[in-house]
This record gives sequence, structure tokens and C-alpha cells, in this order.
Amino acid sequence: MSVNSKRVFYVKYLAHQIYADILGARPDVRLDRLENESAEEIYTPILRDAHAYQIGAARDELAPHFHVDENLLRRAPNLLIVSSNGAGFDPVDVDACTKAGVLVVNQSGGNAHSVAEHALGMLLTLSKRIIEADRALRRDHDVNRNSLMGTEAQGRTIGIVGIGNVGRRIAELCKGLLGMKVLAYDPYLSATEIAARSAEKVELNDLLPANQGEPRHDRRTRILVDAAPRLLHHHGAWLHP
Repeated sequence: MSVNSKRVFYVKYLAHQIYADILGARPDVRLDRLENESAEEIYTPILRDAHAYQIGAARDELAPHFHVDENLLRRAPNLLIVSSNGAGFDPVDVDACTKAGVLVVNQSGGNAHSVAEHALGMLLTLSKRIIEADRALRRDHDVNRNSLMGTEAQGRTIGIVGIGNVGRRIAELCKGLLGMKVLAYDPYLSATEIAARSAEKVELNDLLPANQGEPRHDRRTRILVDAAPRLLHHHGAWLHP
């Protein structure tokens, strides 16, 4: 180990093994792995000496005492940077980090193609009733194939809430591959910017079936929660979070 060593740690898992492989080839970097169940006498010295924390993006997958807040920052006096595995950084108190002089970075867009392809796969799985058909064929001996007939995504309308890195790629795939009409709600982008991302700008209410009342606008998450039953009530509508 080099005298001028950098100390990096993570909890439970990394986004990809290549992260560990690259750092493992560096004689000046030490990478420590902790578990949510790691004992305090194990993680205390690692936090104390750490310069970088590679953190998971999901709050529920991380033990509360490994969330980056004022308490953890006090126990990590040498910490310089917190890096999230994904675009989100829910387990990180950015204000507390800023106050402590700790840089916070994320990996926005890094896996946008993979997530978009997964969403497209879910869309086709839903429209073709693939999982439902699989379960029926495994469970029953005499299956009426007509009862499991799916629908075509071709020419249908898809509504995207938030057309960022992932939403943009979903729009390109749905429009280019399936000829779908793509509508997008994003309060931070103009109609011109959304058009450049292969979609038509609409308001959130325009994505909902008509005459179903107004969604509550007190919080963005509340809007989607209120919108869900109305979308599902509309015949032929699919909802994928």
C-alpha cells in the first residue's frame, strides 16, 4: 500500500464489478466493503479513515446509519466525496455535505440505455401478456390461446412523465421502433426541447383520461399517486412506474 493512499468504501454492493477491478489495480487506493449488518467496531475505523464513499442510490437498501447525514459526517472527518451509484442520491443529505465541505456527485445518464430497454421490455411484456400466458401454460393443461391474445403497441400513445436521460431514450425507441405517438410532461423543458427528444409537450392533465377530476399539485409524487387510479380506470391504459 502506498504511503499516500486513498481510502474508499461502499456498503453491500457496487453498480458493477469493474469498479473494484479498476481500483484494485491501483496500489495507492484501498477499497473496503461493508455490509448493512457490519458491527460498529468494524465500520467505525473505516468511516474515520475514508476519503470517498461510493453509495447506493436507494434509501431502502441501505441501513440508516450508513445514510450520509450529519451524524455520519461527524464520524468521517476525512471524507472528501460521496458518489452515488445512479442518478438518484436519496440517502444523501446534500446540504449537510455542502456544510461539511464534502462533494456529492451522481452518475446521471450512465445506465439510461439499459433502463430504457428494460422499460420497453416491460411495455411489450404487458401488451403481449407474456407473463400471464407463461403462468397459464405452466399451470393449466388446456389453455384457450384466444383468451391470452395481446395487443399491439404499434400506433398507440405513450405518455412519459419526466423526459430526462431515460425518458428521452424511451421516446426514441417507442417512436422509432414502434411508431407510437409520444407525449411528455416535463415542467423544466420547453416544447422545442421536448420535440428535440422525440416527443410532444403536454401538461400532466393531458396524460389523464378526460372528466376524471384534477390531480393534486401539492407535491410531484402526490400527483402521480393521484393519477394512477384514473389511468388504470381508463380502458386500455397501462401504467408503468
